[in-house]
Amino acid sequence: MFFDFSGTLVHPLGYRFPVYREVFDHLGLTLERPELERAERAVAESAGEFTSVYLAQPAGFWNQYEARVVEELEPSEPTAVVVKALRDALVSPRYHPPFPETEQALAALASRGVRLHIVSNYTELLPEILGQLGWSERFATVTYSQEAGAEKPAREIFELALRRARSKPEAATMVGDSWEADVEGARAAGLEAVWIDRGGEAPEHPGPRVRDLSGILPLLLAPGGAPQG
Repeated sequence: MFFDFSGTLVHPLGYRFPVYREVFDHLGLTLERPELERAERAVAESAGEFTSVYLAQPAGFWNQYEARVVEELEPSEPTAVVVKALRDALVSPRYHPPFPETEQALAALASRGVRLHIVSNYTELLPEILGQLGWSERFATVTYSQEAGAEKPAREIFELALRRARSKPEAATMVGDSWEADVEGARAAGLEAVWIDRGGEAPEHPGPRVRDLSGILPLLLAPGGAPQG
């Protein structure tokens, strides 16, 4: 069973300014939101928006790009010090709190022999975040878009995840909170899909829907439930 990460297993990070502000405060530096926005615009104009240039980039790209943003801010601390502090903050569990039912739901699935995997539109920070959450051993494989060179709903990222899991599409299920990226993307790649519709916004659509992760195990146990791959 494949899971999306942010918005499915943990609360989304949201805007980056609180992280930057925390780090700058900790280092004895000052930072206001307009300053960060100006720096991000300047880097995007010269190097491209991060979300448009990070795909297929090797490990270390996040640091390189973030260093350019920090340099635009001209802090009194060395750039490398600020970037390391930002990375340490961004992988901290306090910025990625699991939903209340996540731990119990994953443990219940694992206890029934369901192999757990992650497929996420994320950067090289994801493995570090999983480690900080104590989840490094919980998932058999982790596939994220920076290394895959493609973002969900693209077929390529699902195909890479399936190869790593040594699974056929028809034997696997994707669970995620994004209708387009997780549900439509997975189905186009041949997987079953379960939509985590936390807001109760389900349009008319075929296939299973649950309000949160606690609904996954009952769905699997129901007659004709989703595959357990």
